[in-house]
Amino acid sequence: MADAWDIKSLKTKRNTLREKLEKRKKERFEILSDKQEDQTNPKKELVEADVEVQKAVLQILSASTLVLPIVSTQIVDKVGGTMEMVNFILGKLANQGAIGIRNVTIGTEAGYEVISVQTKELLEIYDDVNDSCEHKEDADVKRKLDDGQDVEDVQRKQLKVDANSGRKESTSLDASDDIMMLLSLPSTREKQSKQVGEEILELLTKPTAKERSVAEKFKSHGGAQVMEFCSHGTKVECLKAQQVANEMAAKKKLERREEKELRTAAETTTKITTKIATDDAEDGEILVETLNNCEAGESQESTDDSESSGDTDKCTKLHFKKIIQSHTDESLGDCSFLNTCFHMATCKYVHYEVDTLPHINTNKPTDVKTKLSLKRSIDSSCTLYPPQWIQCDLRFLDMTVLGKFAVVMADPPWDIHMELPYGTMSDDEMRALGIPALQEEGLIFLWVTGRAMELGRDCLKLWGYERVDELIWVKTNQLQRIIRTGRTGHWLNHGKEHCLVGMKGNPTNLNRGLDCDVIVAEVRATSHKPDEIYGIIERLSPGTRKIELFGRPHNIQPNWITLGNQLDGIRLVDPELITQFQKRYPDGNCMSPTSAASNAIKN
Repeated sequence: MADAWDIKSLKTKRNTLREKLEKRKKERFEILSDKQEDQTNPKKELVEADVEVQKAVLQILSASTLVLPIVSTQIVDKVGGTMEMVNFILGKLANQGAIGIRNVTIGTEAGYEVISVQTKELLEIYDDVNDSCEHKEDADVKRKLDDGQDVEDVQRKQLKVDANSGRKESTSLDASDDIMMLLSLPSTREKQSKQVGEEILELLTKPTAKERSVAEKFKSHGGAQVMEFCSHGTKVECLKAQQVANEMAAKKKLERREEKELRTAAETTTKITTKIATDDAEDGEILVETLNNCEAGESQESTDDSESSGDTDKCTKLHFKKIIQSHTDESLGDCSFLNTCFHMATCKYVHYEVDTLPHINTNKPTDVKTKLSLKRSIDSSCTLYPPQWIQCDLRFLDMTVLGKFAVVMADPPWDIHMELPYGTMSDDEMRALGIPALQEEGLIFLWVTGRAMELGRDCLKLWGYERVDELIWVKTNQLQRIIRTGRTGHWLNHGKEHCLVGMKGNPTNLNRGLDCDVIVAEVRATSHKPDEIYGIIERLSPGTRKIELFGRPHNIQPNWITLGNQLDGIRLVDPELITQFQKRYPDGNCMSPTSAASNAIKN
C-alpha cells in the first residue's frame, strides 16, 4: 500500500513539473512578443500560452499512422502539455468540425476520446497556425525597429531569452528524468527479497568442507602444464588479425581526436554566445559547468588513448604451421581428416603440425607407466600397482581369477553394421561376457555409438547394472574445431561418442560433483578414446582397483589391469593375481577356447 501511495505522489509531482514547464514557456513567449497577455481569459491563455503544443497535437492527429480511438492522456504523453490544455485544443478542433470526440473519464480526470478525424481540415488549420506565428513574429520585430530599438539589443535579448529558456527547459527535463529514475528504483520490500535470494544462492553454491578437501586433494601442483591454441590457427593469420585490430584502434583514436576538436570548437562558440546572452550569476555557473565537462571529456579521452596503446602484445599461444609437400595443392584447402588422414603421403590437401615456440621445452616427460615401485593407496587394504595387462580373448577368458574391482571400463568392438578396421563381436557374444564376475558393487563405464547405444543399455541391465549417468565425448580435429566428417554414422556424420555409466550395489567413497559430463578432446587413432576419461574416473574413485576391457597398448595405466587381444603378452605384478592366473592358465595361453577348456579339465 505504501508503494502505491509513493507512485501516486510521484505522478502528482511530475504533473506539477509539467505545469511549471508550460508556465516557463509562456514567460518566454511574453518576452519575445514584449506584450502583456490578458490573464482574465483562461481559454485565451490556453490557446496562446504554447503554440508548439497546438502544432504537436495537429501533427499527431493528421499523421497517417494514427490509430483510433485515442484518448487525451495518450496525446499528453506524446506532446508534453497539460491535460487541460490538450482537452481545450481537442474541443476547439471538434467545434471546427476537424475531429469527432466524445467525453470519457480517465482515472479521476475527465477527458476526450478522438473517434474520427478529417485529415484535410487538420492540415489546413496547421498551415494557418504556422502563418499566423510567422506574421506575428514579423510584426513584433517591425514594431520594435520602428520604436527605435537597436537591432543588436533585440538580438541580445533574444539570445538571453534562448539561453534562459534552454537552461530552464534542461532543468525541467532533468527533474523529469529524476522522477522516472525514482519510479524505476526497486522498493524496500523488493530489495529485501533480492538480498534474501542472493544469500540463499550463495549458501547453495558455497562448497562444503568435504568438497573443499577433495578439490584440494586433486589440485594440480605447480600450475597447469598446458598451453592454449590460438583461435587464428597459424602465425600468419594471427599477425593479420593483430594488424587489423591495430588499424581499427588507430582509426577509432583518430575519430575520437576529430570529435574532440569539433566539440572544442562548439564549446568555444557556446562560451562566446553565453557570455553575450547572460549577465547574471546563473550564466556564470553554466560557463563553469561547460568548462568542467570539457576538462572531464579530455581526461576521459586521454585515458582511453592510454588504454588502447597497450593492446599490441605479442600472441603467446600455440600456433600451427602448414605441411607443404611436393604433391600438396594449397588451392584445394585443408584436408577434412588432417592428422588422422590415412593417405597423408599422397593426399593433395593441406595438413598441419604444431609450430613450437623457441622457449618451450619440447622434450617428452619420462614414461612412468612401467615403473615397478609399489605404493599404498588411500585405502589401506588396497595396494596400488604399476600397469598390468593380459593378452587374451575376452570371449573365452575366465574372469573369476582376476578378483573384484571398484571400476570397470570397456570399449567393446560393437557390430554397428559398418565397415571397420578391426574385428567385431556379435550381440549374443557381448551379452555372454563374464563381466558380472568382476564386481559385487561398483561402477562401469561402457563406450557406445550408433545402434550400440540401445544394445549397451540392454547389456548393462543384463549384467546387473543400473544406468545412472552418461558421458559425452565431443570430437575435435587437429585444429581444435568440431569434427564434421566423422567416419561413423548411417544418416549423419557422428561428431561425438557416448559413455554409459552404470552402477551395481551401493559403492561408497565416491567423490560426486567434481567433473563435468562432457569431454571435448582431439581425435587420434581409430577407437582411441580421450585420456581425460582416466582422470575423471580416478577423481571419482581414487585409490581403488580398476580394470579395462578391450584395451590396446596405448590404454595401459598405473593401477589398472588391461585386457585385450592386441596387447603384447602378459605382464602381472600383483602376487595374488599371479598365483590365481598361473593356477588357471599354467601355459599362459588364454587366446583360444580349446586352451581354456583344456586348462579347466586339468584343474
